[in-house]
This record gives sequence, structure tokens and C-alpha cells, in this order.
Amino acid sequence: MTAARDAIVTEVIGHHLTAIAEQMKRTIVRTAMNPIIYEVLDFSTGVFDGRGTLAAQASGLSIFLGTLDWAVAAAIRKFGVAGLADGDVVLTNDPYVGGGTHLSDVSVIAPVYFERRLIGFVASRAHWNDIGGAVPLSVQTNARDIYAEGLTFPIVRLFRRGEPNRDVFDLISANVRQSALQIGDLEAQLAAARVGSSRLVALAKKYGAATLARAIRHLQAAAEVRTRGKIRRIPDGTYFGEDFLDDDGVGGPPTRIAVRVDKRADRLHCDFSDSAPSTPSGYNMTRCSLVSACRVLVKAITEPHGPTNDGNFRPLTVTARPGSVVDAVHPTPVSLYGEPARRAIDAVWRALAPVAPELLPAGHFGTIAGLAIAGWDDRTQPPLRVSFQGPNGGGWGAAPGRDGESALCPVTNGDTRNTPAEVIEAKAPLRVRRYSLRPDSGGEGEWRGGLGTVYEFEVLTGGPFFMTCALGRTTFPPFGIAGGGPGATNVVEIERDGRIVATLARATAVSLLKGDIVRVMTGGGGGYGEPARRSAAAIQRDLDLGYVTAARAER
Repeated sequence: MTAARDAIVTEVIGHHLTAIAEQMKRTIVRTAMNPIIYEVLDFSTGVFDGRGTLAAQASGLSIFLGTLDWAVAAAIRKFGVAGLADGDVVLTNDPYVGGGTHLSDVSVIAPVYFERRLIGFVASRAHWNDIGGAVPLSVQTNARDIYAEGLTFPIVRLFRRGEPNRDVFDLISANVRQSALQIGDLEAQLAAARVGSSRLVALAKKYGAATLARAIRHLQAAAEVRTRGKIRRIPDGTYFGEDFLDDDGVGGPPTRIAVRVDKRADRLHCDFSDSAPSTPSGYNMTRCSLVSACRVLVKAITEPHGPTNDGNFRPLTVTARPGSVVDAVHPTPVSLYGEPARRAIDAVWRALAPVAPELLPAGHFGTIAGLAIAGWDDRTQPPLRVSFQGPNGGGWGAAPGRDGESALCPVTNGDTRNTPAEVIEAKAPLRVRRYSLRPDSGGEGEWRGGLGTVYEFEVLTGGPFFMTCALGRTTFPPFGIAGGGPGATNVVEIERDGRIVATLARATAVSLLKGDIVRVMTGGGGGYGEPARRSAAAIQRDLDLGYVTAARAER
């Protein structure tokens, strides 16, 4: 094969691999049972070579950039390549061993064989609406250990040589709420594994297993070269950044997450050793999640629109102190890992923004601002168990030459979406009363931060009905850059009989009454540049569109 033809075949195979991951993604969207998956898209799919390294990943949840390959590697470590067989399917959500994030994110891994030879793996990770534990939807701000948060699958075979392990299915059904829906989501992941496996086999059949393996190595090497080239644009040096969780999750002091970023030539090293000890709540993350958080930032500043494979992350190394908030050890709870993950990203962001201003805007609202609402709908007899959970968009930071974007998901969530109002009303006893931009929430600056949102729900059931909220950036606002002001913080209110009866940031299983109004107000992005330099035309446009009030504009 000539070098030119080899390059063409490699490029074609690369697009095939991405298409396989995307086909797996579409399969899950079309067959999943819970809106958190088929509407919000809180899942990810990937294709791996026979070594278990990432060959292609579908666009999706950015925080999963470092987790699927860890899960595949964990399966290989446990069973060994020789211990796996055609038709096997491995299940895991172990945050400490299985490359997991939190227990709600369940990975399904299938080895793929062609002509009796292992040629790769396909895998998906999806957020299950409930994984058991002490509270509905398995979202608990005050959990004291991992056992309170739900079931752990310690890298187990769900299928052996094509035969299902019914005991595992039965165990899941007996321990999760709305089990038929959760098993349905698991079946969606299994369907994606079948689609991915058949497409990967077809690719090997068309080009040969050796050509496929060689093409993946070349694609990974090319991604590594491109990434290293982009990293070289950042000045060499050691840079410091820090950010804070608003508290320790149970009303204690703020929790510091600090990083030292060493940039040398074409390499980045992130050292989080000075971060605080783990918290006495679910606001912790494991080493795998920390690596993934750093990968999000690296991908964003190097090749955000290009394909994703193992080569993108070879120039990055990460260290941390075991037992810290960013490197939790068993049995530390981690159900709310996303908040420290976003603060870790923001710490690296803050460290690099001064030396790479063309790559990083001001800070964003920095939380999923999600609600987990569950209970009983008494409008039917007998009452029906119902649930709803999902993220809400907020403001992103401004950058030189442009205002920040409004009403987008946070940096960890990539292509995820909020849940449409029609779906919420169809699935839960809630009426959506309002969904709008939040005036005055963007930080001032020559370039204004993007706006947060206001989302209001009216409770239509007498229940019992409960809400858990787990917001970040309720005290420490999104940061501005170069003199820009901070964005607004995030908050949840409960209105009852015309009065605000609760203003919440982090709370578990708060009782809701029929007629209550739940109001989620997300923060805005930070501003960029001195506010006095903003043009009169831009201010007038903000006023005309209702983005700022007259009092804010005058100030």
C-alpha cells in the first residue's frame, strides 16, 4: 500500500469510527426510557482498539472524556484479555476502580471479535435516573459514605458468551426505584453495544483487522501531534489557580481546590496536591473524574472541534493527593462529583487565562443547577410514583470582542440539553410557569457576560413530593477578566401562598406542597474588560432587549 493510499484509508477509517460512536449514541436516544438520557443526553459512547485505548468518542458529555477508557482498562485489568470472550458484556459504575464518576453513571462495555481475534471494545456510560440508596433519584447532598448513595457494580459480567446473568438483572430490579424504566435504559445501552460491535466487525471485514489497528494508531498519533502543537502556543512557565466550593456540602466552610500548572514545551502537568481534604458530603471526586476534568480544559484550548481519541490527551499528566476533595478514596461519597469537577476546571482556567487570553473567556455560571424531584402523583388512583431531574442553562463569560453566550449548559456537560417544558409536564405533576432569561445576571464589562435563566415550576400533586437541589457558585460568583465584573450567583426559591418560604443552594428531599412554586435562577457569565469602555450602542441594545434594567445600565 502506498503512503498516499494508506493516508486516505486511515482518514476514511477515522470517519467510520466516529460514525460508529454516533450510531451508538443515536441508538440510545431512540430506545432509552428516561428523559435524562433521551432528552438531556446525559450519556456518552465510544469505540476502543484492542489495547483498550480510545479510538473515537461521540459528541456528548464532556466530563466523560476521561472515564470511558478508564472503565475499559479496569475491565481488562480484572479479567485479562484472555479472560474475556465473544458475547461478554461488562457492567460497572465503581467510582474508585471502574473509571467511574458517581454511582448514577453506569458503564456497559463489550469486547469485539473478528475471526476469533479481539479487535476492540465498544462502551457507553449513561446516567441512570435512580441507582438506589437513601433518597429517590440517588441525589443526596448530605451522604456520609458511598453506601448511602446506591448500588455499586464492581466490574461484573452482565453477559457471559452471550448468555445474560439474570441474577444481576434481578439485583438491579430489586434495588432501584421505577425499576422497569432503569432496566429499559440498560437495554438501550445493550442495544448500542450490539450496534457498535456489528459496525466495528464490518469495518474490520472491509479493511482487515491489521489495517484497522494500524489506522487507529496513526489517528491517535496525529491527534497527539496536533495537540502538542497547540500547547506550544502557551508560554512556558508555572501558573497557579484556585477556586472554592461554596461550602463542604453540609454547611461547613468553603472547600479549596488549588492547582499548579507546569507548561513545558508541548506538555502540561496539573498538580492538585494543595487542595483541601475530602468533604463530609457527596461533594467529592475521584482521580478518574479529576483527570477527565483536566482533559475537558485541554480539549477546549487545543482542538475543541476535532475528533476525540487517546492521542488528544497524551501531552497531559495529572497528580493529586489521595484523600483530598479531588482524589477521594473509598468509601467517600461522590454523588455530586460534578461540582468539584467544575471547580477543578475553573482552577486550571484561572491559571491559564492570563497567559492564553485568546483561548479562555471569563468564568461561567459553573453548575448544572439541576433539580431532582420525585414522589407520588395523587391525581391518579392509586397514586403513581413519578420523578423528574435535569440541568438548567446559565450564562457563559465574555471574551475580547464578544459578549458571553446565554442559557447554555456548563463546561462539564458539553452537548447536553435541558428538558423541554412539554416533556416535564407530561412526565411529572409539574406545570412550567416561566422559562426566560434572567436580566442583570451577566457580569459588567466592555464585553458583557451571558445571561442566566429563570425556570419556574408549579407543583400539581399533594404528594408526598420532594425536591433535592445541589447548586454550585451560590457564594463565589463567576469571575470576570481584565476588569470585568462577576456574574450573578445561582439560587433556588420555593414560593408558597405568595411568600418566599425557602432560599436554597444545597438541600436533600425538601418537602413540596401542592401549589408550591419552585423557581430556579441561574447565574450569568463574567464580564471582560473595564465596564466604562462598553459602547453606548451596546448598552442601549441591552436595554432594548431586556438584558439589563435601566438601574443596572446607569450604574
